[in-house]
Parts: sequence; C-alpha cells; structure tokens
Amino acid sequence: MSRGTPGWRGGRLPAAMALVVAVLMSLMAACTAGTAGQGSTGNTQPNNSSGGKTAAGSNRYIKLSPCCSWNTTWSFNPYNVNGLGIQNDFVSMRLAILKAPGLTDFVPQLAESWDESGDKLVVHLQKQAKWEDGTPVTAKDLVDTVYLDATRGDGFWRTIQSATAKDDSTVEFTLAKGQDMSLAKLAILPNIVVYPSSVYGSFVTDELKKDAEAYFAKAATDPEGATSMAEFKRMGAVFQKLAALKVDKLIGNGPFKLDNITTKEAKLSKSPTFWAADKIKVAGIDYLNGSNQTIYPQLFSDGADFSNVYLPPPILKRWGDTEGAKTALPLAFGFVMAFNSNKAPLNIKEVRQALAYVIPRQKLAEAAYGNVEGAGGAWKEIPTGLSPTLDKLYLTPEQLKQLNPYPVDAKKASDLLTSKGFKKQGNQWIKPDGKPFTLTLTVNADTSDIVTSFNAAATALTAFGIKSEVKATSGAQQDADQHNGDFEIGMAFVGGNNPISNYASLLGPGYNFTNQGNYAGKRGIGFGPKMDVPGLGTVDIPSTIANQERTVPPNDEMKKATWAWAQLVNEDMPYLWYATKVYQFSYSTKHFDNWPPADQNGSSELWDIISNNMTGGLSLAMQQGYIVPK
Repeated sequence: MSRGTPGWRGGRLPAAMALVVAVLMSLMAACTAGTAGQGSTGNTQPNNSSGGKTAAGSNRYIKLSPCCSWNTTWSFNPYNVNGLGIQNDFVSMRLAILKAPGLTDFVPQLAESWDESGDKLVVHLQKQAKWEDGTPVTAKDLVDTVYLDATRGDGFWRTIQSATAKDDSTVEFTLAKGQDMSLAKLAILPNIVVYPSSVYGSFVTDELKKDAEAYFAKAATDPEGATSMAEFKRMGAVFQKLAALKVDKLIGNGPFKLDNITTKEAKLSKSPTFWAADKIKVAGIDYLNGSNQTIYPQLFSDGADFSNVYLPPPILKRWGDTEGAKTALPLAFGFVMAFNSNKAPLNIKEVRQALAYVIPRQKLAEAAYGNVEGAGGAWKEIPTGLSPTLDKLYLTPEQLKQLNPYPVDAKKASDLLTSKGFKKQGNQWIKPDGKPFTLTLTVNADTSDIVTSFNAAATALTAFGIKSEVKATSGAQQDADQHNGDFEIGMAFVGGNNPISNYASLLGPGYNFTNQGNYAGKRGIGFGPKMDVPGLGTVDIPSTIANQERTVPPNDEMKKATWAWAQLVNEDMPYLWYATKVYQFSYSTKHFDNWPPADQNGSSELWDIISNNMTGGLSLAMQQGYIVPK
C-alpha cells in the first residue's frame, strides 16, 4: 500500500479547484507492511549497473528499490489530471528543500538565494541552471510554473498575490495582505518544482494571470463564492487543456535525466548540463520498483544498493547479517486510532479515556514490529497527538509532565466507565441503555502491520470486558467509512513537520465535520464541532485549526498553539497515537561508499531530510558528494 509522507506540503485548496482529481505525489513514501508498489523489478541495465566503469569511463549506476514510486500508468505531464506525473527531485528540482524536522531552514536547490523586503519574497535562481537540452532556466520558467500551478489550486497561492519576473534570473513574489513571511517561504520554496516554458508556456496568458490573481484574492475570504466566478471557470478550462497535453519527453533541470521508463522500471543517467555535475559521482540510477517480496531478494543478492521497503523483524535480522548491510532509522509519522466522537458511547469523553487506559500501546507496537531495535515502529508513551520529535521541538519537559501518559490501568478504566453509568456483569461491560458494550475496529486489509496492532487492541479490549472485533476491508471502503462517520474506531496516519498540520489532519475539516468536497456535510470523526480549547476558549474546532494551519508562524506563537491542542488531545482523546513509524532505509556499502552518516539513533540531519522527501534527500546527498562508487 502506498503511504505518502503526511503533513503540510502546500496542498491544494479544499474543493476550490474541483477539477483536481488527485494530488500529484513525488516519491517520498516509505512503505510499511503490505504491498509496496504496483510495479515489479526490471532487467539489469546494460551500462554496467553492477559495478566498475563503462567504456566511456562513467561510474556505477546505483540501483534503488523504492516502494510506491509509480503506478501501472504514468505521464511526463506533471499536470496530468490523475496526478501521475513522473517528475522527481533527481530530474526536476524544487526551489529549495526543507530541513527536517523544523519549519524555518532550507537548503537551496534551483533557487540560489532569496531576499525578504516588506511584503516581497525575491527569489534568485541559479544562474548556471540549465534544462537538459542546454537552454538556461529563466525567471519566465518559474513565473509560468507559478500561474500554471494556480489552475490546479496549489496551496502556495494562499500566501501570494502575484509573481513577477524582475530579470532573467529573479522572480518577485508579492505576498497576500497580512501574510506572514515565514509561512510564505514554507509554502513557496519547498513546494514549487519548476517546469520548462518551452513545453507549457503557451498556456500562460495575461488573462490567465489576471484570473488567477482575482480568484485567489476572492478565495481568501469567500472560498465558496470564488468558485462561482467567471475567472474560476476560465482557469478550469485552461487546466483541462493543460492536463490533456501529451508530453513526449521529460525535460528536467536536475542532476539526472530520464533515459527510459516502462511500467516496470526507470533508468536515469547523470546530466552533463547540471550546474554541479562534478559533485555527482554516480553515473545513473535504476528504479527497480516492486512488492516487498520482490525487493527482499534484490537486497540479499546485490540486486539493489538502496531501498525504503519495510523490513519486518525476520527480514531485518537477515539484512543485518548481510555483507555491507546498513540501515538508517529516522522517525516518521504516527499510527493512530481515531475514535468516532459522534457515535455513542464514544461521544463520552470518559469512555474514550477509559479505552486509552485499556489499549496496551506498547504491546500493539511489539505485536506488529517485535522488540528488535529499528523494526519499523516504536510505541509512544505520552499521547500528545504529535511525534516524539515534534514533542521535543514545541513542548517543554514541564509541559509534558503535566500530560496524562495513560498507562495500562484496568481500575482507572473501570472507574471512568462506572462514573458514566456503565456496569459490569460477569465478564461483559453493559452500557447505560442496558446493551452490551461492544466495539468494531476498522482497518485497511492491506496494511498488515496495522491489522496486527488492531487485533492486539481488540484482544485487550475483549479481555477487559468490551467485546471487540477487527473489520479488515479495502482501503477505499475504510477511507469512505471514516469520512462518512460510519465507524467506531478507525485507523489514521498523522505526521509532517508542522505540528498544527498534524492536529488539522484529523481535527480539521478534512476528516472532521467536512464542509467541502465529496464528503461535505459528513461528520467524519465527529469531534466537536464547538469545544473549549485550553488557552483559546470555546471555538469551532475544524475551522479554528484550519485557520491556524494557514496563519500561525513557526515561532513562539506556534509553540503556544501546539500546547493548546496537545492539552485538548490528551484530555479529550479524539484519537490515540499508539506507535511512531520508523523509516527503514536499507543501503549497502558493498558497491558504494560514503553514504550519509548516521548518529547513534540511526539518523542525522540528512537522513531526516531523506525521510521527509526521499528523492529530494538522496539528490541532495549526491550533490554534497555522498554516495560514491567503490
């Protein structure tokens, strides 16, 4: 199953651009148990992939086996209506890469530097940047991309009014009125991938620019009203034509160029036009996409030098005994149990708290991942709604001590239930209405590690006296049931670098009292909508968290807001974070040396970047001289 890295990535405006069918995904996902991807491995490439130098003197190809990199179809057109663009950071560079796990530091990529002046963000492109056909990357390429991205509703348009080329390599972004500069940079720099005007520029007209600026100005205050504008309709018409464009060749500006691609594999070779080509020591990259069971033999037989496939404990042990085997282990997103707060008796806070005291989170993580270090998931002691990494960044040790860790405690759970009129008869808890208290835990059948964890939870709940069962269904059905509010306990992923976005992923209008899109009017997890939030007073939960996600800058204001939501989640328990995903990046030193270093915890700044954006991080590592053929 494909699991993209969650979190804020300057996503599309909710329902504002109705023509957007799916979000364009770059290759950032690291799979957990289940199906790693739709493709399968390809044949060995002729350019001496397995070692040595070719006759032309170029060094090895590194074979990557990343899960979920593309489906059975794909497009050279990044505006493809099904979101099947094949671009990634090896080929088409973004302006900058966000350092993880913070929100304020960036590594320059296509943007050499940027300046701030009042309500202007001025971006200076790399003056030596070229497209692989040898033509320079210009400010026009960036400006055209910005306005084309508007037709699909890219989220950075929430933060700007316009973009203007000041000279051949300089673009000035005028921010929206009252927009915080730090949030604008966070939306723009890591989220704009520049495409060539030679291919797409004919769609950018003066009318389109005026339409985009007018539409987004209106959408800032009246999103629904904006969709009735003539400007919106004209933008939609442009997008339809843009999405239908047949692109025969992928023209990139990064360190590699696409030589060929099939539904089974892709081959990229070093680009001689890249401005820092001398830093790149690898002649090319082979993507060997496939299922877990296909990738494991590749790792053990030197068929792959790098993979982000999930390694269950037995495979992890075998990998550890393999010559040259190494594993980086940066923390990633969280696995959570979402409670339907609109469905009795889960609409009672004390009942949700009681469940938190019964569900043995450590056993859940160990059931799925064992207790081997780096086995894919680690349990989380204090439910804050955030990862341990973000806890450390945005919450103080004193604040964490004030929160309830909810240790397994049958007596506390029993006392909470009894206080709300529940009674235990024999081995079964009875609800105040006289009916047995039972629960169904809904899960995507393809996520075998989560199924295992949910089975462990159901076993513990049943032993406590709440007869529980696991309903394993298709991912589409599970997702629809949770959006519609047709569930009791469901599964969810929470993550990313922005703590407010972490909370918004479940408490915001995407999954909670949705007001737009296909699930408009549905309750989702049904938490609230109006509640008393510590430090904020009585507020509408979905709209407040959505507004904060757009407006709270990454400073002390964000720490204050994070503390407010951490207290709410810890006390009212809308969802229970039971395990933190540990990304397992397996790499081999048999053929390649000088991989990014890892600290005693199995990570580093660069590995954290790789966990947040795999191709972006690996591309950056190569640009910095890492990953050198032996």
